Amino acid sequence: MKLDERKEATKERGLLESDNSISECLREATLFKMPAALRNLFATILLNPEQEKPFKIILQRVDSGRASLFFVDVPGGTGKIFLYRALLANVRSRGMIALATTTSGVAAIILPRGRTAHSRFDIPLQTSETTITNMSTQSGGSKLIQRANLILWDEAPMARRQTIETVNRSF
Repeated sequence: MKLDERKEATKERGLLESDNSISECLREATLFKMPAALRNLFATILLNPEQEKPFKIILQRVDSGRASLFFVDVPGGTGKIFLYRALLANVRSRGMIALATTTSGVAAIILPRGRTAHSRFDIPLQTSETTITNMSTQSGGSKLIQRANLILWDEAPMARRQTIETVNRSF
């Protein structure tokens, strides 16, 4: 059953009045629920299996403490930002550090506490095959990155290859 068919079926049964019902439910739950209960609620109302699978896989890696790299490459409108927000909220609610970074400033505004990659990693505007970031290993930003349990980089494929390689060399 496709997502639209599931939405229609839940509306017909009176379980979902509108697309805002879920947002309203989560907003209300944040006032009264503990983090564990919120995670369970989120898992219960999650309508898209394509979001649930990466959500679980990424959180398993975060919990294991193993460094991992994932690319979420999906068309616009499929719930990628919802997935990112859920990951950030889950990790942060457990007292862990989750950083949201994006290639563009517009996308940075959408993510909670989001920043552009150039700002977060202090990437020079002009990069080459040997460039490293301008971030000092003793800076507060560097220490935050070292302690981070999750770093999301939205729109990474839109960045120049040299920009991503600059961050990789610097890490």
